Amino acid sequence: LNHIDSDGKFLLHMEKRLIFAFDQYCEGKKTTKSRKRKSKVSNEVSESCEHLIQTFRLLQLLCEDHHLGFQNYLRFQLGHTSSQVNIVKTSCEFLILLCDSKESIQKFTTIEISLVSQILLFLIECIQGPCTGNQELIVKSDVVAALDSIIYSVNRNDDALSQFDPNYMDLKSLSCLLLAAALEGREDDVIHFHLDRRLEKAALHRFKAQLEFSIRDITHRTKHEGRLPTSEELSRLNTKQSALVAVTTILIDFGHDIPLSEADRLTMMMQLSSSPNTKSMKSFDGMSGGGGPSSLKQQHRRLDTSANVNTYAPLIGVVEVAWRGKVEKACFPIPFEVKYLPDETKRTFLDEVDISSSEKRMSALIKKCDYFITEMNLIYRKAESSPIFLRLHSSLPLFKIANYGLIIALNANILFSNAELVNPSHSIKQTLLGDNQLSIWELTSVIVTITFGTLVTLGYVIIMLTMSVTEVPLAIKQVDDEFHDVDKDYVWKKSFWQVWIGNIIALILSFGFIGLHFINFSAVPLLYIAILAVINVPLALQTLRTYVQFFPHYEISRNYAILYDLFVVKSFLRNHLVLCVFCLLGYFINIEFFSLELLDVVSISPIIADIIKSITSPGRALMLVFYLFCVTTFIWVSFGMNHFHKIFHEALMVPLLNEDGTTGYKECGHTIQCFYFIFHEALSDQAKMRQFLAPAHVGSEHFPMRVIFDVVYVIWVGIILLNVITGLMVDTFSRIREEKQARAVSLANDCFVCGILRQNYEDLALGHEAPSFDKHIAEEHNPWIYLHYISYLKAKDPSTDSGIESYVRQQLDEQILEWIPTRTSYYLAFFVKDVKIVTSK
Repeated sequence: LNHIDSDGKFLLHMEKRLIFAFDQYCEGKKTTKSRKRKSKVSNEVSESCEHLIQTFRLLQLLCEDHHLGFQNYLRFQLGHTSSQVNIVKTSCEFLILLCDSKESIQKFTTIEISLVSQILLFLIECIQGPCTGNQELIVKSDVVAALDSIIYSVNRNDDALSQFDPNYMDLKSLSCLLLAAALEGREDDVIHFHLDRRLEKAALHRFKAQLEFSIRDITHRTKHEGRLPTSEELSRLNTKQSALVAVTTILIDFGHDIPLSEADRLTMMMQLSSSPNTKSMKSFDGMSGGGGPSSLKQQHRRLDTSANVNTYAPLIGVVEVAWRGKVEKACFPIPFEVKYLPDETKRTFLDEVDISSSEKRMSALIKKCDYFITEMNLIYRKAESSPIFLRLHSSLPLFKIANYGLIIALNANILFSNAELVNPSHSIKQTLLGDNQLSIWELTSVIVTITFGTLVTLGYVIIMLTMSVTEVPLAIKQVDDEFHDVDKDYVWKKSFWQVWIGNIIALILSFGFIGLHFINFSAVPLLYIAILAVINVPLALQTLRTYVQFFPHYEISRNYAILYDLFVVKSFLRNHLVLCVFCLLGYFINIEFFSLELLDVVSISPIIADIIKSITSPGRALMLVFYLFCVTTFIWVSFGMNHFHKIFHEALMVPLLNEDGTTGYKECGHTIQCFYFIFHEALSDQAKMRQFLAPAHVGSEHFPMRVIFDVVYVIWVGIILLNVITGLMVDTFSRIREEKQARAVSLANDCFVCGILRQNYEDLALGHEAPSFDKHIAEEHNPWIYLHYISYLKAKDPSTDSGIESYVRQQLDEQILEWIPTRTSYYLAFFVKDVKIVTSK
């Protein structure tokens, strides 16, 4: 505009339009007063207010995105030849005239409240970013007195609404937002000095209490009715939360934030409100600005009667942000859904994240934010609308333990039951038909088995349904994100053969083995099916899962990926479905399948889970050792069949029951038969094959070679390979335990967010006023508070961001971590100057 409108015609026109409309408004007010129309507004006043609102709205939109150039342009036009126009000063004068006293504010009509609100919105946009020149202009004017009057004001036109009139609450909220914006990003104490002299802190404390009660009232009502907030309630909540953030920010900046806990503070207010002393009542009423203490007392009692609502739960969170060369405290309303982030999710993240540096830790946390936010929102929406789901989800670990207790009782009953009662459903059927009469104890055992089995199955179904509420949408989101991030250039380079070559080779080898076995021996269909089912089918499914992501535009590809992740990758659905199948097999086939459900202890006990992990983690190494074991056995059998055939042949005569009932022997006439036999005996008896081989005689022709032949196998297989397998599992278990201990020590002594070490922090000798290191990592730099802040920003309209919020949002979009404090904090920057702190390694 400096170049296009060098004469300042645009701003001059805006100023004239504002002054003309405001003069019309003043004339209309005089006319209204002369006619004694106190509660109504004339058409002239209404039209002039509408013109003013539209003009201020236009100017506000031009300042959006914290456009510093236009913000300064509204105050001072560099290089203009004509007279200067100061729209910011004119707006302040309008606000001062409109809010010249508490009495005039208390008699505002709806259109006048809208006008003042729009002026406040325009002034907020003028200074956010921050724009230091506009900040000083506003604070040094009488706007502060006008804002003080607004915060103190209540609705005198409607006694029923009084201090809780939504329009007046919104007006007060915008006033607090303007004060908070005036303090934003200041590197000096000029604004603080002026506001500290002229701002009434008691009104802020009272308004903060009002906001807290109002927010808790809405959340309590929706919780009590078992529903989510309506759009109107959400709008009111957002406005009140923004105001509460602004008030908290102001009080923190001035050091007037209440150090008491929420419970202690509200208890103190109740004591004041119920005090029989007249002076105490008046002081409290004066602090509250009217409306009386009874409303606070009644509302506190109403909120405190519900067991489902934590009346003292914090509403405002505070994070520390590195901004404009220093560490700032950024206040924000804690999203309601954050309390539903499962502890198991937190533990899993802390167990898996790379903690080698604070940068890697926070980078991992930010990358997982979308996953965490989705999970929180899913649980929140379901829990707030379904009390049953809330109770089930919150008590799911105890429910699993109780269900496992039923499994133990079920198997204890089976342990002492009659051996003939192997099929509960068949036994009941025979009893009902009269074919088989059971004794009272046998019938009781069958009924207990069926009852406990039914309860266990129902328990697994409930667990699956409860977890599916979150796990299924999360799996869908992960697949959609994966398909969205596919590198299209990489897709075309990845040919069909590159993806499927391993699966094709495995299939050729499997069919080759089946063909050779079928030609040389009698057909064994179960063996052939097992080879294909255990080796080729899982490998084909996994390869297909990898292949379909290269074709994200096909719906069938997405559906297959979702189903594969749910039923194969996600253990909760896979494991519980298998356990339900075991229950059904126990009913209709054999009660022995109920014993397999005892393995569910793996998902309950972390210790047993670590033991299983010690086997699965070195899986690749164990498979290579197993392959080496098979190769060694095959080589040993091959040489034995060729060089020691007679001894080998006679020693491996397998007893066989003939058709006529006589006992014969089956010779080990094929290498594959000997391989099976030696493989089995070597594993079961640690390669001690002496009992299956003919003894070697000293002085015989093949004695030296026989010694070498026997000793090499025993040493290589029985001592080395089997001990290597044991060593791999033991070392892995020890490593897992040591890593957990080291991780716990690191998280307790190394700040997750900024990376400062406990020893370095405590060596600074900050004094009793500064927080301890434990408080530093638990409150100031709690990583989950940063997750809450990011969740709040992602849900917020970017056009309503403050300066610091815009900065953090930009950093998040660009995946930069400069907004995270590094080896410093708000209190360290305040208490310590120029201290060199050793970084965490």
